[in-house]
Parts: sequence; structure tokens; C-alpha cells
Amino acid sequence: MKFDYKPRAVPLGPPIFCKSKATLMGSPMLRRTLHVGFGFTAFFCLALAVSLDKSSAPTITPTTISAEAKVESASTAEQSTKLITTKVEPPLKKEAKVASAIQPKPIASVAATSQIESLEEEIEENWQIVKIRAGDTLSKIFNRLGIATKDIHEIMTADPASRRLASLHPQQTLKLRITKDQQLAGLILDIAPGSALHVWKMEEGFQVEHKLLPLEKQLAFGKGAIQDSLFLAGKRAGLDHNILAQMVEIFGWNIDFALDLQPNDTFRVLYEEKCLDGERIQTGHILAAEIVNDGKKHQAIRYTDKTGYTSYFSPDGYGMMHQAFLRAPVNFARVSSHFGTRKHPILHKIRQHKGVDYSAPHGTPVQATGDGKVVFVGTRGGFGKVVELQHGARYSTLYAHLSRFPKGMRAGLEVKQGQIIGFVGRTGLATGDHLHYEFRIDGIHRDPLTVSLPKKKPITETNKRHFLAHAKEMLKLLDIHEHKINMAHSEYPIPTAHSE
Repeated sequence: MKFDYKPRAVPLGPPIFCKSKATLMGSPMLRRTLHVGFGFTAFFCLALAVSLDKSSAPTITPTTISAEAKVESASTAEQSTKLITTKVEPPLKKEAKVASAIQPKPIASVAATSQIESLEEEIEENWQIVKIRAGDTLSKIFNRLGIATKDIHEIMTADPASRRLASLHPQQTLKLRITKDQQLAGLILDIAPGSALHVWKMEEGFQVEHKLLPLEKQLAFGKGAIQDSLFLAGKRAGLDHNILAQMVEIFGWNIDFALDLQPNDTFRVLYEEKCLDGERIQTGHILAAEIVNDGKKHQAIRYTDKTGYTSYFSPDGYGMMHQAFLRAPVNFARVSSHFGTRKHPILHKIRQHKGVDYSAPHGTPVQATGDGKVVFVGTRGGFGKVVELQHGARYSTLYAHLSRFPKGMRAGLEVKQGQIIGFVGRTGLATGDHLHYEFRIDGIHRDPLTVSLPKKKPITETNKRHFLAHAKEMLKLLDIHEHKINMAHSEYPIPTAHSE
């Protein structure tokens, strides 16, 4: 190729403020030197580009941003944000999933350079892990770690979610990222499993986000035999307090857990577990449960109807909770005298004992076993201080030997189930502190411990068909899970067919 270096004539005219093309060309030797230099520079740039393309992009914590993102224009900002990925790796394995869930807001192109520069300074920084102690505050922790406290106020006012940092609780974990000059670059407070508060120092201030990880739900099953108490038997079966408390609440209207339980009573329960990374975090609701008490089977199914109302029902559709009557009017008592014929402890005569005596400490609260109206309050012969309630047209209850009445107790007063109507004492013909309790149907005395209590209204007809199918499925699951456990713990596996 031939280059023509012959200078062109510059036309005459008024003075100009730039050099002519001929002047810029210079001498032939200078022109050749420039072309050689340009060629070498182009070759060097091409080789450098190929080398960079083969190498991997550097990792930046907490965000990894490719080199192309630095030169993106404002018009391609949306595409460049796709290059931002999260990579936070705290030392604790349990918190790995929480930390990896951090998703910083997209960084605008116009501020990308300064944001990247600040993040690049954090590459070699480590997380400081702090287990919250009693009495710890954010200020105390910062001082303990030598972190500047000037940013605490800004963090607390950056977002309403930051208020969680004002009430730290023992055993919570706080992870802090600290710069070389002891400034806070970010922190993560693990509030609860699957719940964490994230704070990052950005160019425009602190960014605060409350992150929630969805917990996985799975079915769990427990069974056991009661030798002492439901609580101890449940613990042996691996059930936590939440499940045991639910069982007492569900079946407490039909079973007096302080008095009714018999040795070798059994229970089965199917419930939800909430897990994170395959590890149980907490227990959820009971889905189906069964208690066999003194040979009688009690079963409960959790069901939500078409209106969204949720409760527990027997397999035939009757409500298990908040029934018409409580089984016992006092807690933490023992039966000192049963219903039926007995010799009176003071009169020493054979008499019909028309109620049940509950031995309990003096002053133990006595509660109404059902909604009703006070028909008598006062002293009545050998019964001492008495409260009598009428529950609708057919039912009535009596509470005797009370030490005193609550303020405002009077005839005609409407009372609710569980309301305190008196306190255990020994007034009248009594040898010790106890409550005499009577239950009548149509004026006839019945044994409070064995009488069939009226059931709550059954499930509505519009929901009954769907409920019955649901109940059948839940009871089937109880059987399936029990079979699996029996197989797993069997000392004698089922023999398989074989040929000799």
C-alpha cells in the first residue's frame, strides 16, 4: 500500500485559530514513526482484551459485579443489574441460608462507580460474630468491638424495622462487617430462625431490610403410653411443650388430666413441623390426635370450614373445644369423696353423697363449669357458703363449703364458663378444706365424673360432607404413621418369603 505524503496548499484568507493539516502532518520521518506507534498500540490492546476475556471476574463481597458493569451507560442499567449476585458467607453453618438471602437493591449506573469502589474496599474484611448477652445494647457491643458509634442514630432512624436493634435478646446472634478504620459496613441480626434484619452502609446512607425465609412444613407423629402424667409421657415421646399444651386444650373439656388419667392410657398425635434446611425449627398445629382414657377413645380433627373458621371436631362432626360444661370446677385438686352411698365423716351416718368432693388448698379459686345465672349465693345449712347456678332449662350446678365469694357475686348475676364464683374453704359440716360439687339434669343428681356432658353444636350441614372426608383421611394418616413407627422399632421384622 502506498501513502501520499505530499502536502496540500493552504488557501489564503483571514487568520484562523487552528493549525493547518499540512502543519499537523509534520515531517515524513515523524509521520512514519506515528503510524508504527499506532500499529503497536492497537496490537497490544487486542492482546490485552483476549487475556481479560479468558480470566474470571473478581468476587466482591457482599456483591459480585462483572467488569462490564463499570462501563454500562444509563440506557443499559437494567441489563447491568442482572450481573449483581449475592454472596455472603458467615462462618456459622446454621445462618448460611439466611445470609445468602441478602439481595441488595439495584445500583443505579450513575452511582455505580462510587458504590463499587466502596464495596471493593470490603473484600478482605471479616465478619465479627457476637452472641447477645443479658443487658447488651448496640452501643455496648460497638464499644466492646472498638467500632465507631456515630452511625447508631442513623441506623435506628433509617427504617422502622431498625427498632428491633433497640431490644436485643440473649442468645440472638449479631454479625458485623467492619472496615479497616473501625467503621460499620454492615450487620445482620438473626431475630429468629428464618428471620433476620440486614443493614448495609451504602453511598446514600444505611439500607435496612427485614428478611423472612419461608419455613418448610412437614408432618410429624408421636405416640406413647401414660404411666404418670401426659407431660412426662409426651416428653418421653419427643413432643415439645407446644404440642402437649394443645392436647390439654383440645381434650381438656372431656378429660380431667389431673384426675381422670389411668396407667397405660395411650395417645397418638399427628402435627406440623416447620423446618429450615431440613432441621426442625418449631412445631405447628396438631392436625389429628387421639387419647384412649380408661378404655374410652377420644379423637380430634383440626378443620377449617368454608368461612375460614378453624377448630377441632370429633370424627362425627361435634366440636371438641369450648363445650357446654367443664369436667371439673377446680384445678390441681384430688377427689377425696366420690358420688354415691357413704358414711358421713361428721354425722357418722350412711347417706347418699350426691356430688363429688375435691380436696384443694384453702382459697383455691372455684370456676363456673358452664355459662349460667346465679340462683343462690349465701349460707345453706351443712353446706356452709354456697353458690348455685342454673344453666338453661335442664341443667344446674352447686358449689359448697366455700370460704368466701368474689366481690359482686349475687343472685341474678349472669356468669360465663370459667368465671371465678368462689374460693375453696371448710364452712358448714366439713373436716378440711375442699369443694363439694353437684351436677343435676332435670333436678336429678348425676355423677359429675361420669355424666355425659352436652356437646357443642355439630358442624354445619354445608361443611359436613367435606369434613367427614377430611376426618377419614386424617385418621388414616394417624394409622399409617403409627405403622411406620412400629415397623422401625420392631425387634422382630416381618419375615420375607425365600426359597431353599
